[in-house]
Amino acid sequence: MNLEINMLTEFGDFLADGHVGNSVMSRRVESVWNQCVSIVFDFQGVNNLTDSFVHATFGNMVEEHGEEFMKKCRFKGCSPLVKSFLSIAVGEGMKKHMERKTN
Repeated sequence: MNLEINMLTEFGDFLADGHVGNSVMSRRVESVWNQCVSIVFDFQGVNNLTDSFVHATFGNMVEEHGEEFMKKCRFKGCSPLVKSFLSIAVGEGMKKHMERKTN
C-alpha cells in the first residue's frame, strides 16, 4: 500500500498545532504503518509551520521507527523553510532513536 498525505488539505497552509499533527498522524499514518510500502507527505501550498508541529508530528515518528521511517517516508513540495524544519526534526528524532537503541 502506498499512502500520500496532503498536508495543506489536512492542516491548512500554516502548520502550528503539534497536538493536532500528532493526533492526525496517529490516526492516518501509524494505524496503517505496517501495511504501507511508501508514505509521501506533500507540503505543496504550505506557507509556514512551527517547530513544535514538526517535532510532534515527524520527530516522534522518526524516534519510533528510525531507519524504517527513512526508507519508507518521503517529503515533496517543500519550500526551503519547510525543508529546514524537517531536517532538524528528523535529525533529532534519529538521534533519540539511536539513543533508545543503545540504552
